[in-house]
Amino acid sequence: MRRHVAPEYPAEQLPLQLETIGIKPDQEIFVRPSGYPHFHWLQTLEGEGELWSDGRTWRLPVHTGVLLSPDIPHRYQSLSGIWQTGYITFHGSMARALIQSLGWNTAVRFQWEAASDRISDHLKNMLVFAESGGDPSGWQFSADLYRFLTLLRTDARTDNRPSISKRLEHIQSLLDWLESEFANPRIGLAEMAAQLGTGQRQLNAKFRELFGQSAYAYLIHLRLRKAKEWLPSRPDWTVRRIGEAVGFRDPSHFVATFRLKEGMTPDSYRKLHSSAAEHPLK
Repeated sequence: MRRHVAPEYPAEQLPLQLETIGIKPDQEIFVRPSGYPHFHWLQTLEGEGELWSDGRTWRLPVHTGVLLSPDIPHRYQSLSGIWQTGYITFHGSMARALIQSLGWNTAVRFQWEAASDRISDHLKNMLVFAESGGDPSGWQFSADLYRFLTLLRTDARTDNRPSISKRLEHIQSLLDWLESEFANPRIGLAEMAAQLGTGQRQLNAKFRELFGQSAYAYLIHLRLRKAKEWLPSRPDWTVRRIGEAVGFRDPSHFVATFRLKEGMTPDSYRKLHSSAAEHPLK
């Protein structure tokens, strides 16, 4: 068995604070009627187990895991001859808020693809680093925990839908195309849908699911992001020229859209972020 217990940091509570991390070659039965006092991640590395919590029973083959909130009653046991598990327990000043912001409830089962198992690799790398004693402050553990949780969000799934990473793969060609063609003012929803070979309604549904906005709103956001890069870095370009360069036909539409999204005009943004003493007029 490999087990590391992180030191406490009484001077300050970290946003995410590692308590323990380890690998058990042959997981024994655990019954916790009162739950565990911190967040508890448990995953299968080899064999198969079963976990009961919150009125549900989940089978845990390889490439699955469960995240339990503090004080949630649970029990788990092996369903195979040998059940090898990896686990992490953690807390922190931002732990509960982060878990809630990711949309997870008190007990969540995750599953992911075997082809690119970054989740298991990250847990093992964290354990090796913990065993090296290379982080006396705990801040690297905090960053690594955040990375681990984001991998759960992007690479794993909690239902029958593909993971976010898989869903992004389906539209990556369109995202790459937009990065190179955003300046073309003729691009609209129809052209974007045609580029991906799908219907406009289906395209909008995919973008809302992944980005929380329509496909055209994503394009506008991309154009504004490019404008925010160029306004300070190209002081010899007028606001009108930058608006045209990022795909806006009408300068007034560019200024109005920029003000609506950023809370200031493009010229005000340029003055705020540029080190140049003078800026060209519109």
